[in-house]
Amino acid sequence: MEKGIDPRPLYSLLDWFGDVEDPRIDRKKLYPLDEILLLTVCAVMSGLHEWDEIVDFGQIKLAWLKKYRPFENGIPSHDTLNRVIGLVNYQDFEAFFSIWASGFAGSLSGKLVNIDGKKLRGSVNKMEQQISKKEGGKSAIHLVEAWCSELNLCLGQVKTDTKSNEITAIPDLLDMLELSGSIVTIDAMGCQKTIASKIVEKEADYILALKRNHETLHDEVIKLFDNEVLTNESVQENKGHGRFETRVCRVISASRLPDSINWTGLKNFVEIYSERTIITSKEQTSEFRYYLTSLDMTAENLNQLIRQHWGIENKLHWAMDVQFQEDSSRKRQSNAAQNFAILRRCVLNLLKSFPEKISVNRKISKCAISDEYRKKILDF
Repeated sequence: MEKGIDPRPLYSLLDWFGDVEDPRIDRKKLYPLDEILLLTVCAVMSGLHEWDEIVDFGQIKLAWLKKYRPFENGIPSHDTLNRVIGLVNYQDFEAFFSIWASGFAGSLSGKLVNIDGKKLRGSVNKMEQQISKKEGGKSAIHLVEAWCSELNLCLGQVKTDTKSNEITAIPDLLDMLELSGSIVTIDAMGCQKTIASKIVEKEADYILALKRNHETLHDEVIKLFDNEVLTNESVQENKGHGRFETRVCRVISASRLPDSINWTGLKNFVEIYSERTIITSKEQTSEFRYYLTSLDMTAENLNQLIRQHWGIENKLHWAMDVQFQEDSSRKRQSNAAQNFAILRRCVLNLLKSFPEKISVNRKISKCAISDEYRKKILDF
């Protein structure tokens, strides 16, 4: 990314496309990169996901597209779309996306930011995944993403090769975001001292899931809750999706375990006991979960915040797989898979941010039908 580019409150889509560096040499730029990106976003917004479908959209909507860019040479072939988007430097593309998304988000102070990973299952074929890396095998691309449920926005994305690399990718993602005053929630993979320190350095608070990747601390926290009678306790009940859930949250000061002081900012341990009952079958399941947090809050508030972490699964990852067919995508050339993933999230942000109170599916359908509606979503 060029050093002169700074985050701007209103960083328009076309500004963003114009700033992305085109990796091709000048004599091969028959189709400008900003035109290719605009075409792709408009097609995805209209419910199209394959390269040949995007070409069909462009050819039919060429007169409309020419209102915003010249398209002097018409619409590129599906091979050209695949090749060019695959050539774009994905790290620069990730950085530009976070800058653009920050224009939607504004200040994140007081808001919950969920961080979690997602695999692009179709980014590598099954045979390559079954072969060891020493013998030329590959792993499916893994993304680490930040989501704000309150704003319904994807704030950023960083690509890793495997889930185990989330530990190194999460700090890179945190560095992209202006997190001052926010609360960051991460599952057990991100429960690391360096990540806790990074979040505090960013002037934010954290809630980190504690599991057996920190076996000694995990066992000590369990014993602590087993042996204490606590007053900071909250019971919440929820009914939905065919089940009834009871969640009991208990909180105890981290000062009770002197060894925990080497976690930057750590104030409390949290225990969540959840019991779920399937309404039709009466089948019951239960589990205990534990967390580290820099927050000094009541059990009632922490119970609500921890439950909201799953917004990234329910609102972002579900939308990508069901509404944008990401799980079945077979884009594999160079950087095409991760770059196309960014464009999907760009479209989701635009659709979620549009104030009309209808489903994302209906907005996609209206974009496919109406040029005027698509223009409103794009906010040109």
